[in-house]
Parts: sequence; structure tokens; C-alpha cells
Amino acid sequence: MTGTGTSDSAGPADATRSGSGAGLSTPRLLAILFREEWRMHTELFGGWRFAVFPLVIVGLAVSATVALVETGTAPETIVGGLHALALGFGLYSGTAGFAGSDMLENVFGKLSLLLSSSTTLPLSRRRLLGVFLLKDALFYGVAFVLPMALSSAALEGLSASTPLSVALFWLSLCLVFAAGMAVTVALIAVRTQGVPPWAIGLAIGLAVVGGWATGNLGLAQAVFVPIEGPAMAAVGLALGTVAVATAALAAYDPTYGRPSRTATDRFARLSGTLPLEDAPLVTKTLLDLARSSGGVWKPFVSATILLALVAALVGVVDSITGIAPAPGIFFGGVLGLSAFTTYNWLTQFDSLEAYLTYPVSIADVFRAKRIAFVLVGAPAVAVPYLAAVVWFDATLLDAVVGAILLAGYALYYYGLTVYIAGFDPNEFLFDAVRFATFTVGVAVALVPTLVAGFVVVPPSPELAAALGLGGIVMGVVGAVLSSRAGPRWDERYRTE
Repeated sequence: MTGTGTSDSAGPADATRSGSGAGLSTPRLLAILFREEWRMHTELFGGWRFAVFPLVIVGLAVSATVALVETGTAPETIVGGLHALALGFGLYSGTAGFAGSDMLENVFGKLSLLLSSSTTLPLSRRRLLGVFLLKDALFYGVAFVLPMALSSAALEGLSASTPLSVALFWLSLCLVFAAGMAVTVALIAVRTQGVPPWAIGLAIGLAVVGGWATGNLGLAQAVFVPIEGPAMAAVGLALGTVAVATAALAAYDPTYGRPSRTATDRFARLSGTLPLEDAPLVTKTLLDLARSSGGVWKPFVSATILLALVAALVGVVDSITGIAPAPGIFFGGVLGLSAFTTYNWLTQFDSLEAYLTYPVSIADVFRAKRIAFVLVGAPAVAVPYLAAVVWFDATLLDAVVGAILLAGYALYYYGLTVYIAGFDPNEFLFDAVRFATFTVGVAVALVPTLVAGFVVVPPSPELAAALGLGGIVMGVVGAVLSSRAGPRWDERYRTE
């Protein structure tokens, strides 16, 4: 998660000491924001746990690259996949400057945010936001993108030209990362001009369908993997990113607020329809999601984005190597990863402290979150999965096994997430210890499944039975982990 600092940060105080906010130079403002970002992460993760996080990324990127190369994966496919990861992280990071203070206060308590100091200091909101986004691009370009770029050495081998190759690969990834940030900022700016979310989603959908129908998706791939194309492609992407970011900041309306709405008593109506002991807590979670920006569509969008990325990668691998995986097994295993994002949406504006005023236990809260996760997560992944098995012509046996894997792995990934991260799944993304634990836990289930999905196509009855049993076992493990999460975090909370 990205953020802007804690209440003891030097931001507003430094701005005041400079004489006036208007006289605060951009380099000075950038330095203050960098210090706040560092303090936020070191306070959240305990210093060294964040400091060694780039080393974890290096280990994962290099080891995955070596493994893919050894299994015969084309270098172009690996390069494209790394650029897709950089683009996805850029799309996510672009939302950092617009994160609500309520969400951040759930993590840190009361904050004094430099990004929001334009309301009390003579600082331009647009200028402050622009510098903040520049800080994020530079900060994560070093902390996240640079470790990914070191995988270039595993692709080409060590030689005298390795430093130059890594530097060029890093610049290419940074361009794509910055482009993703610019796109997200542009979409948010358009939203502040009163354009409804459905219109934005429709425009994106039409653009994707139009690109596919006209065969121009390959052109988009060439643009967003600049290291493989001509130099002009990289220059064009850089200029386009600057232009989009500039236009987005100019169009962004900092005074925009969601229109007031008259709400009915949905809590009583929804709570009454749930035949559950924890119906009030489940209802609160569902309504918190529905009332947030994007509403209940956010889990569906996250799962659909994951589906699109994986489908594109499968198409690239098939076109280069001639090997296509069993779609049911492959997509069932991978789409289960959306459990992490779904749980994140369900807890994004929530905190355990908020429940201390209610006559409920922490175990009750975690149990209600698990029920809400099933109610929201099941349809969110079922629709993309059905689309995948139909689109890729999965056999009946393959589709059934994939469905079992999807259900079992989603529950396992959920249990793993809630057991490791508790109520803050977004926090451990930059905690080296928790992130490494989560990655190993995911790999234990996912890697053998993906290998089996590629090796035996379509799956034999014996393999289908083994994978189906494995999916059920992992689901049981996930259920045990999620049931233990409440008592575990209750004990930790009481001892802190």
C-alpha cells in the first residue's frame, strides 16, 4: 500500500518553516514526501522488514526467470510478462494520491497528511498531487521495478554488457509503470468531471473489443513492451505518458465530491434476509463495500482484469511454443488468487478497533468476514471462470476439475491471507517476511497445478481425480486457517 506519512512526519511542519507553502520549492517538497513515504513503511513493517523487501523481489524475479528459461519458455514471453506486472502495479499505484484518509487512519490512527495540507497551507492541490505522483514513480521505480529488472541478467547471462542491459530493461519497465499510473490518474480525473463510472467502463470495454476486432491488440503490446520495439516506440510511450499525466492533472477537480443520495434502510432489509447468526456483522461488511467507490463491482473488475492478463499470457505462450494449457485447470488455479483482492476490498475501509464499541468478539468479526467473502467472492470468480472455459473450449472433465480447484484454492488463498495478515491484507505487500510466507504458500498449491495443466492436455481421469482431491484438501486447509485467524489475532491484539 502506498501512503503519505504519519502524524509525526516532517511534512506540514517543514512547509510552515519554509515561510509559506507557496515558497516551498518542488525539490524540497519532493524530499519531504520521500521522507514521509519511508517513515510510513518503516513504521508499518518495522524497518528492516521493508528494507529487505527489494531483495525478496530480486529473488522471486530471478528464480522465476531461470525456471521459465529452463522449461523452454521464450524470452519474449518472459519480457512481456514482466512488463505486464509493471503495468499492473502502475495502474494500482496511480490510486495512491486519492486514497481516502479514513482508509489510511484504519492502519495508522490519526494522521497529519502532507497531501491534504493544501486545505490549511497555501499549496496548490494540483501541484501537490503532481509532485506526490512523481515521488511514487521514483520511489517504487527503485524499490519495486529495479529488482524486477535484474531478471534481465538471468535472461541474457552475465557478461560485460550486463549492467547496460539491466539499465535499459529497467528504463523500459519504468516507462510502462509510469504509463499505468498516468492512465489511472486520467480515469480518476475524468470521474471528477462528473462522468459516471459505467460510462468509463463502457469506453474501456469498447476500446478492448475494438482493438481485438481490428487486430490492433498486438500494436498495444508493442507499445507497452518498448524494449523489444524500435526506439521511437519508447519515445512515443514516454511523451504519451507525460501528455496524459499533464492533461489528467489539469482536468482533475479537487473539489469534486460524490453527489448526496437519500438512502433507504437497507441494513434492516438485508440483515433480515440473511438466515445467519452473524447477519448484522455480515450486512455491515456488504454495505461498506456497496457504499464505497466502485461498490460491489470492484471484486468483479479485479477478477476480470486477472482473467484478461492470464488469457493474454496464455495466448502469447501458445503462439510462441505451440503449447496451450488445459483451460479449466489453468484458470481455476489462477483465478483463485482473486481471493486476496476480494478480501482486501471487504476490509479496505475497516479496522478491528471500530468493532470495540459493539458487544462482539474478534472471532465473530472474522467469521462474518468469511461469510461475506463467500457471498461476494463466489459470483465474482464464477462468471470469469465460465467465460474462460467457454472461450478456450474446455472439455467437461477439465471444466469440472477446474471448478473444484477454483473453489478449493480460493478458500485456501483466503485462509492463508487472513491468517497471515489479519484485517490488513494490503499491508504485507511490502513486508518481506509476510510477503515471502504468502508467496511460498501460494506456490505450494499453484505451481504443481500449472505444471500439470501444461503437461497433460486434456487431463486424464487419473490426473483429474488427483487434482480434484488436491483442491478439496487445500480448501479444507484454507477453512482451518481462516477459522484459526480469529483466535490468533484476538490473542495478538490483546497482548499488544
